[in-house]
Amino acid sequence: MALPYPFDDPHRGDRADSPVVPYDAHRSSPTPADSDDFRPVPYVSDLPPEPKPRVIRLRVAAWDLVATITLLTLLFVLATATTWPSRLFGFLGDVCTEDTCGLVPYGIDLYIYPVVWGGVGAAVAAAAIGPFISLLKGWYMSFWPVLALTILMVTSVAGSMITIFSQRFWH
Repeated sequence: MALPYPFDDPHRGDRADSPVVPYDAHRSSPTPADSDDFRPVPYVSDLPPEPKPRVIRLRVAAWDLVATITLLTLLFVLATATTWPSRLFGFLGDVCTEDTCGLVPYGIDLYIYPVVWGGVGAAVAAAAIGPFISLLKGWYMSFWPVLALTILMVTSVAGSMITIFSQRFWH
């Protein structure tokens, strides 16, 4: 802890470059002459301030919360109760997984499943974890389901393009 003046200097107030002594230093008790381990109590103003407890305040707009819940519900219904996943990822039935498939340049056909499942995982993470991050950061939450849907669409297009390119070399 930094104190206002060095205690081992016997001539602490004699020099012009010495630190400023507090105005009420003359009120403190004199230094005992027979004690070598004397350490005066620091002034209250010298102590570091006590840390305040962190309070997390959630800033949520009502319209944003309603929009987020509605979009997440629609996204969940689209993914489970419709034929939408088979339309987006129907190309996975055409992927050649046998050893008799022809070689594709740069082995790009090996990236079809990682692109698809990585995109699905990123979309699920965006839809599930994203709103909680927005709550803590104070951001709007309703863009996370839209981002998840965008990730799914981009993943579908990328996987489909890789599959279309690879089909020429498989047969």
